Amino acid sequence: MKSRTIFTIIGTVHILIGISLIGMIPNFDEAIKTWISSDIPSDTKDLIIGQTRVIIVHSIGIGVILLNCRRLSNITDIKRVLFGYLIMTALILTNIAHGIANDQGGPPMPIIMLYAVGAFVSSFGMIRLRE
Repeated sequence: MKSRTIFTIIGTVHILIGISLIGMIPNFDEAIKTWISSDIPSDTKDLIIGQTRVIIVHSIGIGVILLNCRRLSNITDIKRVLFGYLIMTALILTNIAHGIANDQGGPPMPIIMLYAVGAFVSSFGMIRLRE
């Protein structure tokens, strides 16, 4: 697999994560009703929506950065970027696992799967790229 393809896939994954979370903001009460049955105070709701916006922008920003990494040609640099991406994804997945294990919840399953796909593609790319 070429590095251009790898960066396109994982960049698109992050943009998809950001776009999918955008749908949570206008339908916030509907999106969280499976976890919280009572009304949420407006200040708490505003805090959660603010944090969700940060996650959306962060994810789309990472996607754009990764799409720009398609221009890299030095294999060493490509592997460094992929290794950094793997560390970031491992931290995110560890955080998700911690939340699920402690009954604090986690993101919807499609988001978890997108992170897992990104981790798989980047590790596959690190292994398969040759110097």
